[in-house]
Amino acid sequence: MITVLEKPIPFGGGVDILPNKKISLERPLAKAHLPDSIKIPLRQHVGLPARSIVSVGDHVCKGQLIAVPQGPISAPAHASTSGSVREIADHSVPNPSGTMSPCIVIEADGKDTWIEDRTPIDDFYSLSPVTIQQKILAAGVVGLGGAGFPSAVKIIPGFNLDIELLILNAAECEPYISCDEALIRNFASEVITGIEILAHALQVDECVIAIEDNKTQTVKILQAALANYANLDIKLMLISSRYPAGGEKQLIKSITGIEIAATGLPVDIGVVCYNVGTALAVKKAIIDDAPLISRIVTITGAGIKQPCNLAVLLGTPINEVIAQCGGYNDQFEYLIMGGPMMGFRLHDDHAPVIKTTNCLLALGADVNASKNVESPCIRCDECASVCPIKLQPQQLHWHSKEFNIDRLLDYHLFDCIECGCCSYVCPSHISLVDEYRYAKNRIWYNWRKQWKVEQNKKRYVNKQKRVAQQKRDKLHERLASDTGKIGEGLALRTKQDEIMAAVNRVKEKRKARDT
Repeated sequence: MITVLEKPIPFGGGVDILPNKKISLERPLAKAHLPDSIKIPLRQHVGLPARSIVSVGDHVCKGQLIAVPQGPISAPAHASTSGSVREIADHSVPNPSGTMSPCIVIEADGKDTWIEDRTPIDDFYSLSPVTIQQKILAAGVVGLGGAGFPSAVKIIPGFNLDIELLILNAAECEPYISCDEALIRNFASEVITGIEILAHALQVDECVIAIEDNKTQTVKILQAALANYANLDIKLMLISSRYPAGGEKQLIKSITGIEIAATGLPVDIGVVCYNVGTALAVKKAIIDDAPLISRIVTITGAGIKQPCNLAVLLGTPINEVIAQCGGYNDQFEYLIMGGPMMGFRLHDDHAPVIKTTNCLLALGADVNASKNVESPCIRCDECASVCPIKLQPQQLHWHSKEFNIDRLLDYHLFDCIECGCCSYVCPSHISLVDEYRYAKNRIWYNWRKQWKVEQNKKRYVNKQKRVAQQKRDKLHERLASDTGKIGEGLALRTKQDEIMAAVNRVKEKRKARDT
């Protein structure tokens, strides 16, 4: 039985960081311009990429399905505007490595024409949880907090497990990011409707909206919206603004007091978490029959002339979004997708906005950069004191440098959520999180390589078995054939002997008669 606490409790670890969110909230939420062309990557989510079902030259409408999911953990993709498919090829996409990925490029016709076969509904309670789950999957809704996990997958456990609590995460603990806050300020009632739909699909009676206690204006807007709503028991809980308060497991511990095992999932204790942006996308998918084709993006930082939040069509080139915010200023040095703690540097601003693009952070030159030269670890233990997972970052640091896989696993490398707290407080300015990411990637690469070797070995062994079996089958066929021929020969010889015996008897009778 899960009990929601009256007051949130500290989750342990973390750091206090200056929010820097006001600069992007000073301007009202605006709609980004329609681009001349859009690039829709086939992979904008956790799991397998989608598979294109359109061809070059096809005309598509806004909201039209253009790529279908592959496998249970995948999500479809839809055209975010109307136009013609110009090409399906590899293009630059937002990712830490800067690698290219297959994209469907649509030349916009400027009409922004929606598909015709949309069927909006009013009474979603008439839909079964299975139908809602299928509609969310068909709409391509994924977690909009930055993770990009297909949202429909979280509803499936609700059919077999007892889900007791639904948590809506409105805690943007990363500095600079304010897209969820802008969303709530403009679409609070729609967000609550989305919460109600998710609660119906999961068959839960208790919901909590978790928001940081320093978002005073947004809290008032939510309170006003909830005051006019009485269909469901939704509790608003103010949590600490200490980073990373918005982490899923940290949030659950603050609200319920329950600490989830490192290898466990929220559903194991009867909890499901969604981002408030995801709730709005669910409302649009069910009520408006509109797939996920746009999202709110925070464009901010010292390198941007006019920081703001924009509602952007997915596939819009990032450089065009930046241009609508006045472009870069003289301080601009580099661009990050996400926040300064967990975001990653973009190698090309011609890459498209995707479902997980919550923030475009243009950072300027750091006047103290020359002083922040990495030096050897002094074993001060500051990193361990701020780790929200209670790991030992300094030990992971040493074993990452040596790439000692056994020791890295002993110190639970893969439990690291890459929040960046350790790097933030390190007096030696060691990029600890980058080391952990690199170590994880190397281990994954080795595991995949080993898995491929084992698969190839299995295929080789199976092939050898098939070849041996085929040889045995051919030998048996040959033996059977030879045995058949021998049998036929014996039968023929026996017949011939009988004939000769009969002939001899006739000859003897004639000889006896003649004598």
